[in-house]
Amino acid sequence: MIRLRRPAVAAVGGLVLAASVALPLWSLAQNNAGQATAQVLPTPSPTFITSRPTASPTVNQTGAVSLQAPIIKQDLALDCESAALQVALAVKNIFVPQDTIFSSLPQQPQAVQLGADGYPERWGDPYVAFVGDVNGYEPSYTGYGVYYPPIVVAAEHFGATAVGRTGWTVPELVAELRAGDSVVVWLTSDFKAHVPRYWTAWDGRRIPWAVGEHAVPVIGYDPVANTITFVDVLYGVERTMSVPAFAAALTTFGGMGVAVS
Repeated sequence: MIRLRRPAVAAVGGLVLAASVALPLWSLAQNNAGQATAQVLPTPSPTFITSRPTASPTVNQTGAVSLQAPIIKQDLALDCESAALQVALAVKNIFVPQDTIFSSLPQQPQAVQLGADGYPERWGDPYVAFVGDVNGYEPSYTGYGVYYPPIVVAAEHFGATAVGRTGWTVPELVAELRAGDSVVVWLTSDFKAHVPRYWTAWDGRRIPWAVGEHAVPVIGYDPVANTITFVDVLYGVERTMSVPAFAAALTTFGGMGVAVS
């Protein structure tokens, strides 16, 4: 997600982290252009990540539901996805550091190829790997992010069950909340609806994208106020939006999300 040039809000809330190391999850075959190979780190010795029984969601008499979730801030400029997954895993009492999650993701660090219009024409495949430099700057196209399939693999690697897809709706997100599960969803950092542009990945896939790509874990719903609550890991704060505004923001990436149970 985009790094905005304004002061970050300090993270609040606590999180107990289990000692662990990253395990790379996969590697990619090189394509005909010779640029699609993901960078995979050497495999370290495995350690164990501890977990405890999952707490039930809190439901009040009006039907509002909330999850016990840490309010954290992402450690790296563009690594909202690892931070969002860290929160969703913690809801299930699986505690994994952000850097461990990020190091487990496949990487496509190759530089973007811009078209005549100045926008990305060829770049990596975020459905397969983290695209660009995690410490880059999205408006300059030096870094971008990752979409749901690698996050599903990472969540399951660290002991959760995960369902990733596009097409998530607010009622489906609420059903997951009532089951005690957070859903990491893809929006933009201004939380508005955008029409995505497209680039072609090294592997030939057509990639929808938007500057400000952002992933956040959903942690609450209030049927009376008609609101959705989530952790904005860019600043380490809890945010609440009206359901119509949130549903509109979801359309940018087609309702992309990963339910973590």
